[in-house]
Amino acid sequence: MVAARREWALARCAAARLLLSGPRQAVLDFLCARAAPIVVEALVRELVARAHCHFVTVYRAVRSFEAAGILRPAVVAGQRAVRLACAGADYLVCEQCGRAAGVTDLAELRVFEARLAARTGYQIQYHWLEFSGLCHRCIRLNQMLAV
Repeated sequence: MVAARREWALARCAAARLLLSGPRQAVLDFLCARAAPIVVEALVRELVARAHCHFVTVYRAVRSFEAAGILRPAVVAGQRAVRLACAGADYLVCEQCGRAAGVTDLAELRVFEARLAARTGYQIQYHWLEFSGLCHRCIRLNQMLAV
């Protein structure tokens, strides 16, 4: 799956004529390794520590990838987040702690997507479906705090 996401992202970079500098490569590698959305500030902190990139350069890389359609915006725990546009996974995202759980049993959604493409004549490149609520840990924590 990581290789497929990486191949897709590299093709999009080539189509957008984005040169892959060291920091851009680091951002791309990091995001291809994870399909779940990540808060932008957490991504920046991780890459500054791991890849020794300057934080401004990481923010610029994120903006470049968003402009090229490689990244899609998301919201995790009320914060700005991003994910690869091709990740092909759908999520349950906890609004309180930001934990994301992938949803894989969406056979009916795939059927709907195929019918929609056939009816409209569109070749669907991706979809983005995100459910939001509270995870079981946050529900339990909130219940304990309410007592």
